[in-house]
Amino acid sequence: MDAMWALATLSLVAGVVDDLRSRKVHNALLLVLLPIVVVGSFYFRGWEGTAVGLLSFGLGLCLTIPLFLGRVLGGGDVKLFALFAFCVDANSMFYTLVFSILWGGVFVVTRAAIQAQLLTLLRNTYQVIQRRRPERQQILAIPYTFALLLGWFTHLTYMRTGSLL
Repeated sequence: MDAMWALATLSLVAGVVDDLRSRKVHNALLLVLLPIVVVGSFYFRGWEGTAVGLLSFGLGLCLTIPLFLGRVLGGGDVKLFALFAFCVDANSMFYTLVFSILWGGVFVVTRAAIQAQLLTLLRNTYQVIQRRRPERQQILAIPYTFALLLGWFTHLTYMRTGSLL
């Protein structure tokens, strides 16, 4: 399983580099990574492990598409996360997503505090809860791929220390 974890990490690191460079996860990157993770899955896990990856891939899409529709994640983030999910099991995918949401929250609050926009963040959050669309220029966007990577590292840390199921 460690080889697939390495592919999962490689996928997220490549996504972070692309996102930080251009503020976008390009489809060309994902199309390069796709055959690498598919072939790697068959090589390292066989048919049974690849079926686990497909299940995780589908669940990852089911969990992140609503986040995309709620404008929490961009389309590239959703596709990158699904590709990542193909490399791991559903449990790892789920915990990585949960931890990445927590890291994303830390980043947004920190950025809002640095830019003296905490009140704007609170107002926008309230508007989203009320199902009203916040003003576009007031949305605090972050490169979410970095939160995904830190979510993955947090999950790995808990797995290695035996603190997480």
